[in-house]
Amino acid sequence: MIDLTKISDPYERRARIYPGLICLFPIIITVFIVSPKIFHLWSSLAALAVSFGLLQLLAHIARDRGKYLEVMLLKEWGGMPSIRFLRFRDQTIPKPAKKRYHAILSEQTGIDLPSKELENDKPAEADEIYQSWSDYLRGKTRNSNKYPLVFKENVNYGFRRNIFGLRLLCLLAGIFCLVAIIAKGFQLYRTSATIDAPIAGTGVIVALYLCIFIFIINKQWVKLPADAYARQLLEALNA
Repeated sequence: MIDLTKISDPYERRARIYPGLICLFPIIITVFIVSPKIFHLWSSLAALAVSFGLLQLLAHIARDRGKYLEVMLLKEWGGMPSIRFLRFRDQTIPKPAKKRYHAILSEQTGIDLPSKELENDKPAEADEIYQSWSDYLRGKTRNSNKYPLVFKENVNYGFRRNIFGLRLLCLLAGIFCLVAIIAKGFQLYRTSATIDAPIAGTGVIVALYLCIFIFIINKQWVKLPADAYARQLLEALNA
């Protein structure tokens, strides 16, 4: 049975299931155009597979791949944005706003602000404090109705991180499908000496799909919503 409570969860659906379905997209349209008979058979099998939790499997694969690559991304970014923004040496947040955030977080959590000297001499120790503050903020803003902007940016980041985690699989699926479409197009051209419009159109769609994953979906594409999410977490202190 389909776990409707999971699918109806906006974060689960948009940040985890959608990336998995996007990975399958070129395969679905290619099979539909190249071999309609197989597509109808697959439709029946897919309905059966979904009933046994295929969507949840896709969601878990997308999440796990995203989490795996997140470790690498955070190292390149210098840590989680919600931690990085709180450091004295980071210039992303204006100093007056950062000073206010430091004071509020110290008061609300009971955890003293690390000194600049501690941050410079023992950055890992200072980051533990910022990590505690960041954890506090995430717990404080879990109510999506009260903090809709935080939730929105969290979903955006989760979606982009997870689709980036599936990037290699999506590229392989797109390349395989494009080769199959070209082969089918040549086969039809040899027999009829005409270009099949549906085949050509599908080829263009899959080619655009590949271009998106090659030129648009990259580390910077993931970093933008990560930073936006961190900003919204901090701005929730103004509420």
